[in-house]
Amino acid sequence: MGNRREGTSGVTSTLTGLIDENFNENEENMSGSDVSHSDVSGSDSDASETVSLDGLDMDGIEVDELCDSDDSMRLDSAHESDSDGQNWPEFNSENDMSNPILKVGMLFKSKDSLKEAAKQYGRLNSYFIKFPKNDLKRLKAVCTEKCSWFIWASRLNPNDPTDQTWQIRSSNPNHTCSKVYKNRNVTSAWIGEHYKEKFSADPNYSLKSLQQDVKRDFCCLVSLTKCRRAKLRALELIEGAHKAQYEKIYDYLLEVRTQNEGTTTICCLDNRLFQRMYVCLQACKDGYRSGCRKIVGLDGCFLKGYYGGYLLAAVGIDANNGIYPLAYAAVESENQSSWLWFLELLAIDLEIVSSYQISFMSDKQKNAGFRAKELKDLLWKAARASTTREFDDAMDELRKTNQHAYDWLKEKNPTHWSRSHFSIRSHSDMLVNNLSESFNKMILEARGKPILTMMETIRTKIMLLIVKKKEEADKWEGFLCPKIKKKLDVNLKDSLRCVPSHAGGDKYQVECGSGNQHVVDLVQNSCSCRNWDLTGIPCIHALAVIHVKDEFPENYVQTWYTKQTQQQIYSNFVSPVRGPKQWAYVSNMLPIVPPLLRRPPGRPTKVRRKELDEP
Repeated sequence: MGNRREGTSGVTSTLTGLIDENFNENEENMSGSDVSHSDVSGSDSDASETVSLDGLDMDGIEVDELCDSDDSMRLDSAHESDSDGQNWPEFNSENDMSNPILKVGMLFKSKDSLKEAAKQYGRLNSYFIKFPKNDLKRLKAVCTEKCSWFIWASRLNPNDPTDQTWQIRSSNPNHTCSKVYKNRNVTSAWIGEHYKEKFSADPNYSLKSLQQDVKRDFCCLVSLTKCRRAKLRALELIEGAHKAQYEKIYDYLLEVRTQNEGTTTICCLDNRLFQRMYVCLQACKDGYRSGCRKIVGLDGCFLKGYYGGYLLAAVGIDANNGIYPLAYAAVESENQSSWLWFLELLAIDLEIVSSYQISFMSDKQKNAGFRAKELKDLLWKAARASTTREFDDAMDELRKTNQHAYDWLKEKNPTHWSRSHFSIRSHSDMLVNNLSESFNKMILEARGKPILTMMETIRTKIMLLIVKKKEEADKWEGFLCPKIKKKLDVNLKDSLRCVPSHAGGDKYQVECGSGNQHVVDLVQNSCSCRNWDLTGIPCIHALAVIHVKDEFPENYVQTWYTKQTQQQIYSNFVSPVRGPKQWAYVSNMLPIVPPLLRRPPGRPTKVRRKELDEP
């Protein structure tokens, strides 16, 4: 898979622009306990009870010698020896770990399974279990120093290296100590494993909630720092290791192309180091060509995963003025090079030969330095002006109010920000890039995930969005999309104050009072106010004429806004993909290496800082 690039004139953009905190968890030292405990006073020798397998030898040491106290009473096992055909109880880690019952003679498939069962017993019963004797053949589990509880176990067949079965040889199930509420068996790794389903079901599951759940479920007090490490462990288990996912990028992209024929996937490397990845689904290409207007919103947002980076996205507009995702890419940074690369690929997929064919919307510099409300209102007045005369009047008013603000705004090309200079070919009068902002909000939870989990989450959201919008469109009643019908109804109400006069042919003169007079041409679908020309939706002046002619206003709305167009756009579905275990392995490519980690000082930023005048 290589970097595909074809020259495309006139399609460029310059936008400027990671993150996450790497917590290194140290394993808790289980060699000793600093947990406070108290002796049980008044207990006699009968309070301690030892159960053992009679006569079993543990590497030359009799079981009688393993008992810690002469006060303990040894009981013969109820089982016969293994040579007599006795079936010892076997511990099942999947079924028995929820409430482990440690019996003499019980078999475990490994020493790790036995140790985890003992720890789980301690967690459930608020005891700190440690292992003072732990070698290749023997294992001893104890509670506190003055507690009589213990377990002795050994390899079932120590002379057979292939048999890793362990068996409990003797035990004393009675405790002579108090319970502990800061249990070091409750480690952050174990908490993350135990509560990973909660993090999977609720991405907003807080550290405070986790702390309270551990206290409620296990009567154990844990710190928020341990909870934070546990959350990172849980997310790693759920989403897979960040680094490991880079090695599967080729496999994932092949799976996406296989299940969605015609989809464009590009991955760029820098000496095996990941640099950029681009995806444009075939369903999105077909949907765009089926009825989306020739306007594309562009935006980039930072990624909150371990290796940082940025996500670039392009979205279109559907018939109901909603977002229609077109393409997305993970890049190393938001700069001229990455945007040019993204736009060149987008132009190929959308078959854009010249920038004249399409209008792009992107965020500009957010801080202009002028924060007075009066200046803000004058800026919006100039931006909303639909004619050049209204625009000039607004700019002149701004000049009289603040010369510096006027000079700054005068340097900006009005074709980029004022309706008065917009081209009518885009059929849109949008002044803000809310389309891309809506897409960023839709994928917000994905931006902190590992690279493939993020890309697959975005693809899945697009898949579900298309199905949802198609089902909604099928249920609509009427000829127009709901948002367009609502806008038309508002214009109809306002048109009642306009008085049209027939000027001959299909032209009308419309008066709206206070010297406000416009010319309407029904054949050209045009009005001198330019609102009809810009949007394709009849303005109040045109609707006044249509009302006099006793015609249906819906017949004068552009086909971009019809229910049928919406259905055509969303009739192109994204095919589902299989899970990682079923992906084909791309064997002729070397594994991709994650990008170099550039981590700034301080706690990583999760949300972009807004300016003072931003909502």
